[in-house]
Amino acid sequence: MKQPNHLVLSLACWALLPLAGQAQQDTLDMDVTFVGKRTMEVRDAVKMSSWPMARPLSTEKPTLNYDLLTKRLQFEPTMTPVEATRLRVDASLSRLYRGHVRAGGGSRGTSLLDASYTDLRSREGSWGTSLHHASTASPSNLLSGRIHENTFDAWNSRFVGQEKISFNAHVGQHKTRMFGFDSVFVDSMSMDATALRWRHAGGALQLKSHRKDSTAFNHEFNSTFDYLTNNQGLAERHLLGELNLHRHVGGKRLDIGLEAQLDRTQLDTSRAYNQAIVQLNPKLSTEKGPWRAALGLGVALDADQPTRDEIGDVVHVYPRAEVSVNLFRNLFVPYAKVGGGLLANNLHDVLELNPFFAPDHLDSPVVLNGQTIQASGFRSTNKRLAFSGGVRGTVTEHFRFHGHASSAQHEDFLLFKPTSVNRDTALYATFEAVYDTVNVRTLGGEVGLSLGERFDLTGSLTLNSYKLRNEDQAWHLPTLLWDAAVSYQVIEGLAVQADVQYVGERYALSKDPNYGNPEPLDNGNYQLALPGYFDVNLTTNYRYNDRLGAWLTLANLANTKYSVWGGHPVQGFQALGGVQYAF
Repeated sequence: MKQPNHLVLSLACWALLPLAGQAQQDTLDMDVTFVGKRTMEVRDAVKMSSWPMARPLSTEKPTLNYDLLTKRLQFEPTMTPVEATRLRVDASLSRLYRGHVRAGGGSRGTSLLDASYTDLRSREGSWGTSLHHASTASPSNLLSGRIHENTFDAWNSRFVGQEKISFNAHVGQHKTRMFGFDSVFVDSMSMDATALRWRHAGGALQLKSHRKDSTAFNHEFNSTFDYLTNNQGLAERHLLGELNLHRHVGGKRLDIGLEAQLDRTQLDTSRAYNQAIVQLNPKLSTEKGPWRAALGLGVALDADQPTRDEIGDVVHVYPRAEVSVNLFRNLFVPYAKVGGGLLANNLHDVLELNPFFAPDHLDSPVVLNGQTIQASGFRSTNKRLAFSGGVRGTVTEHFRFHGHASSAQHEDFLLFKPTSVNRDTALYATFEAVYDTVNVRTLGGEVGLSLGERFDLTGSLTLNSYKLRNEDQAWHLPTLLWDAAVSYQVIEGLAVQADVQYVGERYALSKDPNYGNPEPLDNGNYQLALPGYFDVNLTTNYRYNDRLGAWLTLANLANTKYSVWGGHPVQGFQALGGVQYAF
């Protein structure tokens, strides 16, 4: 094997050295002084050829596996047979009793009795009867006699397909003593006050549908007939029919109401007056979020006796609208309404307000074309330009409140003025109707506080103002009303309730200058101021069990013989008590 020539390789390397020096020139120019024994090395710089990059991290959730270690247990099961039982998913309903009796008595010869008997729960319907009796002595110190009322009611309801049919009937009587304005009758010797015995009977029929399809019309029809008469020959027949239809159209609810009322009032065999009213009330309401709104119209046809005598308007139109908004989940619910309506005054409704109403005539003056003429029969009250609004709400589940204000004009507003009636050789005081145009403004509010089932507190305040066209005062109407009630469950089965009511000063029209301290008026009558009064009552109820209980009431604790109606004072302090039993 031939060996390489080392001399030739050495010469070739020396020849290439100048070329290598030209290809790579050292740019480092410096002087280095070494002190001592040092070794210096110069190396090429190391530069990064690329930027650092973030490492992608995995977002996959790790999977953990747990292996179960089997462990065998040695046991011998013991089988114990049990009887079949029923699972109660819902809470059981309380037990019902067919009969209830509540009886009692008290001072001034007062006796009370309420009894009822009904069937138990049924999917087909229900029926029942009830009896009510109350009797007490006359509040007058000079005019004696007893006052009582007795009523009997029966009802029945049945479900027929998607229809509920209900019927009820009632019959009863009540006796009122005309003891007002004692000075009109007697000087100092006590005597029996003139008694008016009222008898009433009637019935009602209701038809109500329950269709599940909200786009179909559901209806509710009510028909009522009542007959009322007294021992002086005064009588009235009352017939009322109401039809309400409602359905949903395009997310909105449509309501159509139709009402017709007919009254015939007979003073004696020769004097009778008819009254009729027909009203149509369509309304369209909607909801969107917290907002609720309704728009409607009321059209009323008035056919009372004065209208048929060409005194007053026949057709009345009432635009109606209402809106409300629910803020913060019932914390504040502001609302506003505008509307009106026509009210038919009749003997049934008036006696509910004033039990001493028993006139010997139904004539009242009215100004027509600048002249005063006499209108006969009851006159309908036209409520127009009615505005109301307020805010209600709840703060937690314990506190609730409601503030409200309203304003309305009432044409032919019915007020009461006293009169002396001489019939059957007996002179007695009673009330008759007087009508006027009255603007009523109201400002008020209610609050309530409930702490569980043991404590409940409520209160209200109402301020009224009246502006009349002809009369001197808004007779017997108060400008200030407030009341409060508190109930507390002392222990299981024992509850105490206290309530207080204050009625502010009112004015009564009087024709007797010797009764009270009246102020003379320009028309020869007198204005009698009725002072404000407090009425405080305390009631205790004790329930021994679901069947047996007892109650005690202390009424009119202040023993004030105030007058709700001028010249007719109420009874003073009364203690009442009794028992109640279910069977």
